[in-house]
Amino acid sequence: MPETYLDITVPLSPDMLVWSTHERLSATTTENRHAGALYRVTALRLTTHTGTHVDSPYHFDVGDQTVDQLPLTSLIGPARVCDLQGLQAITADDLKRAGASDTPRLLLKTDNSRWIRTGPLPDLPAHLTEGAAAYLIDRGVLLVGLDGLTVDAPDRAAVHLTLLRAGIVILETIDLSAVAPGDYELICLPLRIAGGDGAPARAVLRAR
Repeated sequence: MPETYLDITVPLSPDMLVWSTHERLSATTTENRHAGALYRVTALRLTTHTGTHVDSPYHFDVGDQTVDQLPLTSLIGPARVCDLQGLQAITADDLKRAGASDTPRLLLKTDNSRWIRTGPLPDLPAHLTEGAAAYLIDRGVLLVGLDGLTVDAPDRAAVHLTLLRAGIVILETIDLSAVAPGDYELICLPLRIAGGDGAPARAVLRAR
């Protein structure tokens, strides 16, 4: 029986959601001929935090570990998708109730998955509180992923600072709309950008 894979990556496109302060993705395709055959080459311009992406400690001034130095042991392995739909400010107690206590990689399914591909961005998307971030550190979590543009509340950075300072990888802008809560294997491979503060990633779940 073939294995089941679920792609939780938001496709890159010029009309995708980005922060208002970030440059929108642009793509320019040129056509030419070589040895009698038509070929195409596309030039992309985008930020390292466009679409599904990984943050490294170098993203904020909390460490010098860049995205190309993130350990594969954090990016690949057992993961749990927790159902946190209906919540905005996710607390430590919310994580406990959702079963987030005994897995090294957590992916948080919230109401954000309803708009992450299409918009519009709500005034207050689902996000983590500082207490939730502290709880993840206490539980020894290696990676946390959220189906929003950021793990923080708008105009806040405390959760980013707390998690990145502790060496927890942040995976943002994933689409969990078609994923049932439960246990999976996460395969998350960001582009290996030398000295990068972050990088777009392809993130896939394999049913366990």
